[in-house]
Amino acid sequence: MKKFFAPNPNTELNAWIADNFDQVKDGLDQAGLVLFRGFDTEDAATLKNTLGLFGADPMTDARWSTPRSSVGEGAFTSTEYPAEQWIVLHSEMSYARLWPRLLMFQCKIAAETGGATTIADLQAVSDSLGDIVAEFHEREVIYQRNFRAGLDIPWQTAFGTEDKDEVLEIGRRNGLEVEWRPDGTLRTAQQAQGAIEGPNGALWFNQAHLFHPCQLPSQTRQALVAALGADGLPRNAVFGDGEPIPDATIERILEVLTQHTESIDWQDNDLSIIDNMRWMHGRSPFTGSRKVLAAMGQPQEAPALTPVFD
Repeated sequence: MKKFFAPNPNTELNAWIADNFDQVKDGLDQAGLVLFRGFDTEDAATLKNTLGLFGADPMTDARWSTPRSSVGEGAFTSTEYPAEQWIVLHSEMSYARLWPRLLMFQCKIAAETGGATTIADLQAVSDSLGDIVAEFHEREVIYQRNFRAGLDIPWQTAFGTEDKDEVLEIGRRNGLEVEWRPDGTLRTAQQAQGAIEGPNGALWFNQAHLFHPCQLPSQTRQALVAALGADGLPRNAVFGDGEPIPDATIERILEVLTQHTESIDWQDNDLSIIDNMRWMHGRSPFTGSRKVLAAMGQPQEAPALTPVFD
């Protein structure tokens, strides 16, 4: 992680980046993650303007997998899971075939305790996973979701619309299978990459470990399967050929992620830029108030670790 510190407390971040862009660019090229500390980041458009300095507009058509809220200017809240829960490390939108290359996080209020944004180097994770990466690279992943009232997030939140026909159009544009069932359930399936090409071989790049039902408490999983059937779970991940991903494989993936977890320990007004194809991210539990905003841009669909800058 490359850190930049404000030369004085009144230094406005976007102006400083503009004046020192080559230094920031080099830091992101080398480390894949930069952190700005001590700068003035109070402007509501700070995240949008920071993306703009990199020639990127905020991505808003995200098909959210987790609960978030828009705060305007292309920014949104980080995942709104209960404070006592971990958010497992993941690569943003790697459940799709189009994802953001750049992620930006802005700490408005640091937690009283905990609340770090956890991170892990994708190259280190991939090296430790070994043959698992190769298998996922070859077989890919299908993400299955069943949107039912009261289970998981509503389809209206996931797709950002109340219009069922628009959901069908979003699916068509993104290669997403969409089925409206007679009981009102929305069923979707998305096949996407299990890994991307890196300079030293395949790199882990998917969210199978987040969608897989072994993440659920055992009793909850058994109850859901009994009530809904194995193909009716709110979310699931299987190999691209339709075969189940063994629980033991997911458990090994989670072990490796734990081994490689690092942290961004936030201070008020910090801002970070993360290369989504080099670093995973998550969140540790926290106490007190915590407000971290996010924005993302520079969409990419090439499944290879290309340079961020031409």
